[in-house]
Amino acid sequence: MKFSFFGRFDRAASALGEKSVLGSTVDVSVGQSELPTESDPPTDASTVLAIAMDVGGEILKSGGEIHRVEDTITRICYAYGAIGVEVFAITTLIIAEVRMPDGGVASCSRRVRTTYNHLARLEHLNSLSRTICARPASYDKVRQRIADIGRYRPVPEWLCYVGGMLATGGFAVFFGGTWRDGVAAALIGLLLTLFVRLRPPRINAMARTVISSFLGGVLSVLCVYAGLGDHVDKIVIGTIMLEIPGLSFGNSLRDLFCGDTLSGTLRLIQALLQALMMAFGYMAAFVVCNLELWGGLI
Repeated sequence: MKFSFFGRFDRAASALGEKSVLGSTVDVSVGQSELPTESDPPTDASTVLAIAMDVGGEILKSGGEIHRVEDTITRICYAYGAIGVEVFAITTLIIAEVRMPDGGVASCSRRVRTTYNHLARLEHLNSLSRTICARPASYDKVRQRIADIGRYRPVPEWLCYVGGMLATGGFAVFFGGTWRDGVAAALIGLLLTLFVRLRPPRINAMARTVISSFLGGVLSVLCVYAGLGDHVDKIVIGTIMLEIPGLSFGNSLRDLFCGDTLSGTLRLIQALLQALMMAFGYMAAFVVCNLELWGGLI
């Protein structure tokens, strides 16, 4: 019996093959092996719940909506023979309980401390969950596939830096800046992307937003002072595009429209706080550089 989540993922799985990330290597183009069919898949409640929570936790961490997380955990548990499953998830926590036919009951809570938007990894995790539902596997084999997906990189590292440069430079020119403004914004975008990618793990998302916004504002002013750019405001418009939480705001609305009011509200507050921290970082940069916000170079 085949379980499906949404039609678009079923079509993607049919085009790519549901086995695209189920191999033992990180290279998806090589990973075409299936999860081996278990002659005697695990039936104890704790192991079944651990498998489901591992997959659901990774989906939540990769930016999946709350409904998808709860649905994935529920379907995987029923695929292993559960007779009752209860799941509750918010943006940073998953609580689940499973009941098996032999009377075994297990409950578990999983704290998800960091989340990010990784659509390629999310698609592979959905493909993995569908395969588990069709062919239940052992805990060790599922953990190995999750580890392979976690190491998967859809694009090379250097392409992220090129993307940051193109985004900042392109928006600076698009909003009326000169080609010099575009070059300055692209260089600042490279530095900001480098900071985001290599930041110490101890820095949380809000502190990172403040620091990167402050650096973006200061570097924009310095580029004009040094003669590399012509307009501070156009350079700032380009660099600020890396910080705007548009996707987070959209995800919060998605959860609200799906009926997950609590999770949607939490994500909306997080997006608004990130926007506030971004504004604070640029404001601090202007104050430090002793600029008049409604005159001068701006």
